[in-house]
Amino acid sequence: MIKDVVLIGLGGVGAVYASKIPNIKILVDDARLKKYTENPITVNGKKYNFNYITKIDKADLIIISAKFYGLQDILNNLSVTPNTIIISLMNGISSEDIISARFPQAIVVPSYLICNSIIRNGNSVTHDDINKIVMAPNKELEEFFTSCNINYEIAEDIKSSMWQKFMLNIAANQLSAVTRMTFGEMNSLPYIDSLLRNILKEVIEIANAEGIKNPEVLAENAINTFKNMAPYGKTSMLQDIENGCKTELDAFALTLINLGKKHRIPTPYSNVFQYLIARK
Repeated sequence: MIKDVVLIGLGGVGAVYASKIPNIKILVDDARLKKYTENPITVNGKKYNFNYITKIDKADLIIISAKFYGLQDILNNLSVTPNTIIISLMNGISSEDIISARFPQAIVVPSYLICNSIIRNGNSVTHDDINKIVMAPNKELEEFFTSCNINYEIAEDIKSSMWQKFMLNIAANQLSAVTRMTFGEMNSLPYIDSLLRNILKEVIEIANAEGIKNPEVLAENAINTFKNMAPYGKTSMLQDIENGCKTELDAFALTLINLGKKHRIPTPYSNVFQYLIARK
């Protein structure tokens, strides 16, 4: 039974899920401990004085919702037991493999987040509660999420599902970072459909090389999701740029570029995104 839950990464996503889980502990460094204690996080206008810790003594479940570029630092300061369940809500397709390689004794449940809109402004987080965690089957985790009224969905082929989210991120996050547009503004462009399809051509080719099933269908689903996102919604990468924060470029374009090199597949769109976003 899951009792002791620790969350790492109190950004927009982390704050939303921290607000849903009773008695959750938030792992922070000394600087963030001072920051959050003096200026508590608010979620949809409600102030939360979370239980902040600087070291993990025990955890039945660890939720990692930090940015991808911080993963190695997190792992360097993490301790787990053979019964510890870990889920990563990080963007990209590689965090689970990295975590499993570092902690083979842990139970790493592949997962990703689908959400309509989560906006963070300073320590204030707002969201419309249209969200769900898609994950591989795990009975203990399913029972826990049900008890906390957390929306989730079980994917029997989680790898393909994660690639579908990756495709959405490759297109939406990076396109928004370059254009500085919301979903509504991007979808108002008359050429958006053909642009998305061209961006995803190289992703489909690499997905095929990686053994992903039906990548053309996954890409079509990603495009449909893009077109149906909340018009006012902003991607996490756009919010990072607006807030002067480091982006997750290494989880998106750089991951695809490296896979392209592995399979000798050109990645012209990812190369352009890498160049443009790295300069911002």
